[in-house]
Amino acid sequence: MKRIQWKTLFVTSLACLLPILLGIALWDQLPDLIPIHFNFYGEPDNFASKPFAIFGFAALMVVMHVFCCLVYDLSAEKQKTPAKLVRLVKWIIPVMALILQPVIFFYALGWNIDIRRVTVFLVGCLLIMTGNYLPKMDHLNNIKVSPDKARKINRFLGFETVIMGALMLLSIFLPPIASVIALILLIPYTLLAIIYAIIVGRKKDEVV
Repeated sequence: MKRIQWKTLFVTSLACLLPILLGIALWDQLPDLIPIHFNFYGEPDNFASKPFAIFGFAALMVVMHVFCCLVYDLSAEKQKTPAKLVRLVKWIIPVMALILQPVIFFYALGWNIDIRRVTVFLVGCLLIMTGNYLPKMDHLNNIKVSPDKARKINRFLGFETVIMGALMLLSIFLPPIASVIALILLIPYTLLAIIYAIIVGRKKDEVV
């Protein structure tokens, strides 16, 4: 069983909790009810108490993050994922926490922040960075195919993922419906990737 990366887990979990310090500093200025969920028009549609928005939200992020990291480390014995991609995966939730929770605080204070644009920007950047690393992998998790086939599938998936990220970023400059359409396109994106992987996987390996 692969060793759990405790140092990385500690540092990234601590990062998830840092917004609590900002919440405490702004405690007297923040309203008793703070918006924690928004629709695609950037309008709040769910609220939480100030203690939950500051402490509970951060705690939930830490729990999700720790769970994801432990599952990843405990199942990574046979995986050969590039180190940079591993770091990217393990910093997804901490970065989201470091950006989204302060944004929520400032929105509650009356700042003119478009939550939809902030969220879609983060998702778009994540897709582009992930797509950039996928072609560097020569295996597919839990799927037995030759390294050549795996690289071919990963190149295609990486290209697809970068395109999806670019569409997400483009939708920031368009009406909210554009972001909705970009998200819906994730369905054919997934189906196309599966179909391509099946086609490539069934092809006979070339004999040298």
